[in-house]
Amino acid sequence: MFATFISCNYCLISEMMDTTDQIILERLKINCRTSLQDFSRITGISANEVKKRIDSLVASGIIKRFKVVFSPLMTNEDTVIVILEFENEPHEKILLNNLSNNSSVHKVSRLLDGRYIVFGVYFEQEELSALTTHLRKLPSIRNIEMHFRFLHYWGGRINLSGAHREILRCLLVNPRMPVSDVARETGLESDNVKYLIEKMTASEAVLFTIDTSEDMEEKSTEVLAKVQWNVGKTSKEQVITWLQEQFGSLRLGECVSATDPTLFFHFSVKHVYEVELVAKKTREFGLVTTIEPMILFPGVSFTDPRQRRAQTLLEETGFSSQNGHFA
Repeated sequence: MFATFISCNYCLISEMMDTTDQIILERLKINCRTSLQDFSRITGISANEVKKRIDSLVASGIIKRFKVVFSPLMTNEDTVIVILEFENEPHEKILLNNLSNNSSVHKVSRLLDGRYIVFGVYFEQEELSALTTHLRKLPSIRNIEMHFRFLHYWGGRINLSGAHREILRCLLVNPRMPVSDVARETGLESDNVKYLIEKMTASEAVLFTIDTSEDMEEKSTEVLAKVQWNVGKTSKEQVITWLQEQFGSLRLGECVSATDPTLFFHFSVKHVYEVELVAKKTREFGLVTTIEPMILFPGVSFTDPRQRRAQTLLEETGFSSQNGHFA
């Protein structure tokens, strides 16, 4: 069964960290290539002390890894969210094993009401069709509610040149590799390496970030809220803006349907009663027709389909990574 309790590991982690560590972590999530000197200016401590803290965060497992992420526009990905309802409560281990056999499935969580939610990524229509067929064959399946073709709100696109690929070859192995080391490995000028990395970052075509311990998130309750709005009275832009203004401190992100007036926004709360407060405030907004908050138990993640797609993208441009992979 999915864990329904808060791991005591979080208490140990929180005791190890202070405000400075938290600032460092948040900045690394935005850009893990932030220099020690920039961190020193941000935190007010020396560059050497910043390095010690980052090394400590890695050694303790709080930072699981540094990683490189392609934007959705680079990989041409689409997201799919599926809510599964069964006639009889499924044997969870068998269900998870079954779902893991489909290459589009990224993560599965059980909902508080006994349903399951599947998060997936696909790149071709055939992959979506294969996933639909796979889900329909699940034992005791009663209902499949599938949402796909979402609008993406982050990232850009660039054409990968030979120089980009050579730089990425190095950063796949070590996303924090110094510019001087990348220049030495690639034979490119340091100024050119720095310029190309900055262009990739500024365009948001490539994101340099981190994975943190799942125990960091277990203090909060994760919620995925399905929201539908009144097309005649408002627009998706107004709804998203309102959600950002009202719940910016809670909201982790949203998936907005490209085909119907539906969006899913993902947020976390410290106490379950806050979920109803969010729902109540959203209903009072007046322009939302329905909101269904779904409380998620900690999920099980499988191999991210974007890893496979990113590798394919590099191979299509004449480059194959031997030493690492994209997230």
